[in-house]
Amino acid sequence: MAITRIFGIDWKRFFLGLYDKSIETDIFSRAAQVAFYFSFSLFPLLFFLISLFAIVLDSTEGLKAELFTYIRQIMPSSAFELVRKTLDEIIESSTGGKLTIGLAITLWSASAGIDSLRSALNAVYELRETRWWWKTKLQSLSITLLLILLVAIVLGIVFYGWQASQAALGYLGFQVTSPLVLVSIQWLSILIAMLFTCEIIYNLLPNFERYRWDWVTPGSIVAILLWLLLTRGFGLYLEYFNSYNKAYGSLGAVMILMLWLYLTAIVIVIGGTINAVLRAMQDRREVEDALLMAEGMVADPEEMIH
Repeated sequence: MAITRIFGIDWKRFFLGLYDKSIETDIFSRAAQVAFYFSFSLFPLLFFLISLFAIVLDSTEGLKAELFTYIRQIMPSSAFELVRKTLDEIIESSTGGKLTIGLAITLWSASAGIDSLRSALNAVYELRETRWWWKTKLQSLSITLLLILLVAIVLGIVFYGWQASQAALGYLGFQVTSPLVLVSIQWLSILIAMLFTCEIIYNLLPNFERYRWDWVTPGSIVAILLWLLLTRGFGLYLEYFNSYNKAYGSLGAVMILMLWLYLTAIVIVIGGTINAVLRAMQDRREVEDALLMAEGMVADPEEMIH
């Protein structure tokens, strides 16, 4: 077996294709555009999520605290404080009437990030958007609402999952008090939600001629792992070498948030690029196999008869 071909993949061709596509589509500039629209979408997205808690549940403080806990874990501390303070101000200044009327506008604003992702992924896959504008906008709104509901479900599992697990195991005669079980439930729910979110983005947003749903794609796995590494590395850098607040004052938190959103956009676009290169290689391999089969059929007509 050639060293460049492992798991049925020609790695030399893969990395060359990945490099060429990254340069041709300028993925870092497109990631910057996605991050810019993400900055417009973040606060409406979180506000809509908390408002959904308030409508569905009588008390939302517990789930809001749980949401802030996980945002604190994935965001740099300065960016988290900016997000928390801004959301608290928005919630305090929103009356019941404004809240009800503004939910549709909030959802519309939050869908801007999905629109920018669609444009970036179409460029990565070398696709031309041919769908009507109202169809793509309706898709963006639906996916945004689906992601919000997904986050709400995960938070519900995390918040109530421990009590439900204890009740179910207690009914079966088992008593579990180890916090390791709770941590496992939390992170398993988060990782499944992240994987499902990536597959929604990579399967539904690009304008594929032949639609097919892949439950687990290599780009999604790489994107999640790379995002976890970059987020952790960025957090460590800010913990020991943070110069943004010193250089930019109160604007430092805004710049840190924008940079974190940019890193998030980069890993999403890189994951899409990986999937695009692998899909192109698979399509090319299918064409080559079909040509070889056709040549064999023409070369040996007697075998076809027998």
